[in-house]
Amino acid sequence: MLNILKYTFLIAIALLIYGCQCSGQEESVLPNRQKQEDRIKATRDFLQKERASIEAYMKDNQLEMQPSGTGLFYKVLKDSVAGKNASSSDRVEIEYRISNMYGKVYYSSEESGTRTFTIDREDVEIGLHEAVKFLGLGDKGLFILPSHLAFGVAGDQKRIPPVTPLVYEIEIINIQKSKS
Repeated sequence: MLNILKYTFLIAIALLIYGCQCSGQEESVLPNRQKQEDRIKATRDFLQKERASIEAYMKDNQLEMQPSGTGLFYKVLKDSVAGKNASSSDRVEIEYRISNMYGKVYYSSEESGTRTFTIDREDVEIGLHEAVKFLGLGDKGLFILPSHLAFGVAGDQKRIPPVTPLVYEIEIINIQKSKS
């Protein structure tokens, strides 16, 4: 009987100690959860403001562009009807012009030459992969990439500042269809 009381007492002490440790953890988790919710809200607010500025830009410049599900806006300027659009794993060569919404040109093929990459397989702007899929050989398009689809919170560490939506003018001059 004494052993049962001793074990019961030890289990009660262990549960008491464990309970004290858990309650301290709950209190420390609450501020972190609140911080995370605050960051999520701030991000949503930023994305809404950025989208509003993009829509104002389109209105001011009388651009009728279509939104994609990711936040990219697009307009095919020249549809050559030469064939199928570029697709994942195709290698494309483009002429391009990248500027901000105020007209400052950051990069262009006139300055740097054409740009070649494999869609969804190479490290280029996420929105660029999506944009070229709206075009076929010889097509030209106008695209607005919100900052999260362009160079994000860091910019490109050269010319493009952080959190900058970008305007891309693209013409596909070559498509090498993937073998798969």
